Amino acid sequence: MGGIRKDSAGGGAAPRPWGSGFFIAPNWVLTCAHVVLNGETRQEATAVGQGAREVAVSFSGGNVAGVVEWAEPLSRAGSGIWPAPDLALIRLLEPVEHPCVWVSERSAKAVSGKEVAYFGCTEVEGEIQDFYGRCTIRGGLGQDGILRLGNEDEMPEGVSGGPVVDLTRGEVLGVVKGRRRGLDGGLAVSLVQLRRIPMPATQVRTETDDLYQRVIHAHDRHHADRQHDVRSLSGTWTEAQSVIRATAGRALTPGQRTELLGLLAELPPPTSTRALEQLVALVHRGHSPIVPLAPRSWREGMGLLYDQRSGPGELEAILRYAVLAATAERPYPALSGTERGIWHWVEATAAAAAVPRHVRRALADERESRLRSRAVTSFTALRASTSGSSASGVSVLLELVPRGWEPDRYEWRICLMHSSGRLEPLAEEFEGTTLDELPQRLSGSLTEAFRRADEPGRPAVLQVALPLPLLGLPVHDWPAVDGRHPIGALRPVVVRCSDRSAKESAHNLAGRERRWQSVHSGPLPPFTVLDCEDSRSQPLPEIGALRTLHARTLPALCRSANRHHTARQDIVTAGYGVALWRREPGGRDWICADFHRGLQWTVRTAGRAANLPDTVWRLRADTSAGVPEAYWSKGVALLYDDPTRPLPEADEPLEAP
Repeated sequence: MGGIRKDSAGGGAAPRPWGSGFFIAPNWVLTCAHVVLNGETRQEATAVGQGAREVAVSFSGGNVAGVVEWAEPLSRAGSGIWPAPDLALIRLLEPVEHPCVWVSERSAKAVSGKEVAYFGCTEVEGEIQDFYGRCTIRGGLGQDGILRLGNEDEMPEGVSGGPVVDLTRGEVLGVVKGRRRGLDGGLAVSLVQLRRIPMPATQVRTETDDLYQRVIHAHDRHHADRQHDVRSLSGTWTEAQSVIRATAGRALTPGQRTELLGLLAELPPPTSTRALEQLVALVHRGHSPIVPLAPRSWREGMGLLYDQRSGPGELEAILRYAVLAATAERPYPALSGTERGIWHWVEATAAAAAVPRHVRRALADERESRLRSRAVTSFTALRASTSGSSASGVSVLLELVPRGWEPDRYEWRICLMHSSGRLEPLAEEFEGTTLDELPQRLSGSLTEAFRRADEPGRPAVLQVALPLPLLGLPVHDWPAVDGRHPIGALRPVVVRCSDRSAKESAHNLAGRERRWQSVHSGPLPPFTVLDCEDSRSQPLPEIGALRTLHARTLPALCRSANRHHTARQDIVTAGYGVALWRREPGGRDWICADFHRGLQWTVRTAGRAANLPDTVWRLRADTSAGVPEAYWSKGVALLYDDPTRPLPEADEPLEAP
């Protein structure tokens, strides 16, 4: 436990603490965002993560300086409570000796009525004192992991940022957020919300490239090392969990769980959230449990087994999970002996528990098979890494549906679209949102969808299904969660038309499919600008004439798309599934040569239609980075509407897998 305050630059008395915090891993402190950003403007807070925001941490071992490596959110609107997740991570600037809490690896929601303890510090007669109390969890607020705490004990000012401890399991499951103004009790934030720490923007090559994995792995290694150190006389969380029989009736003892998590923490992290979910699904007979925030680390994958399994099959599931984790694909090589160490643990644990010999043999066979397959896959991936699209095989589908009785408001839903065409629903809202409110309202749900779909160095494509009048909506210019880039600079973004009815004639559908297959059947043909010649506007051909153009025509709109949305509609109505246009306004003296020249290079660079989403994404990234040669592409949108992967009807229910 410790107090958090602003770093004091000069001499004199140190300022009073702003709040509390606790050591989640060696030299890492977890607290609330509102504690470390107290008094900051949003402009000042944007420096978080760049070492510019320094704080002082006071604890029983003394005082030490630290920097805020992550905080979310960076500010609040108005004077209400800070929005979720209201968490922050502080990295100490010099090593200190201290114990760390045990963090729950479970994803399940906390149960109402569960007794918990909370800890923090508060000011008493001018002195800072440790404080602890007990209460019960009264329930949750909303979908952002906010827990409502009862008023059994006082919750004084200053305890914000302290840990909430599950007294039955002996583990920290939340962070005190604060008192409820004018009401009894307080609020806490579930530790599951830590998974919101941003994913690395580039491929992970060392553990320090991913802040989340860096801290979680350090946590598990710390507890495993403490448990193995027989010379230390200090008590451990593992011993405390044994005393209270925290895992009574479960497959692993606290000591076995600590040892396995420590071994898994020696491995490189999963290559992606999607890869981890697929691995968990193997253990769960093809189905990965659905949780609000997807798991990111090996420990959370194991936590899902606790949430779903108990009884005789639980140990076999855990043993298989350990084998799968030890033989999984790697973002970078594991240290020598790490994988074999996990296998030795599996062998010893299975033998001690008298797991049937045929089960142990099956584990050994699966291990050997996966190691052979991994060697072949790694070789194949190396050969393929220099060609093809860099987008993930799973895309994110965002659908906007206008409300008939409120034409300026839209319902929405977000799904994962698998390569097979299967849709996996993630989030939806039917209350209606205005276009201006959409970017902020969708930010959290889209971030979670990307976390589930992205692969290392291969961000998932965002497909945005829009009604015809909205095809010009600049979705690719919406701000990304980092606040520094537009979403289209970080991943491919394409638009689709959602107005096609299930009653579309077989003739029209067949025509669309023929055009799609023709454009994708070989190298891209030269693009055809339909509305501009020599920088002069030209009338768009009638729909009938558009339908008679060659099936491999790649249409582009230079001038009319920004002024008349009917031009875009005509392209779609004529059966084209791939088209390019730009939204930027142009005056009478607008010269179009740069745009036409840029399109020519874009089509030539893509080579094939399937590469267009990726190529346009690279253009947007260059534009965002200030590359002058890419400025011509500002406002360019890509229609990429695959008729072989139809969109669901607006009222069609989607069932989770």
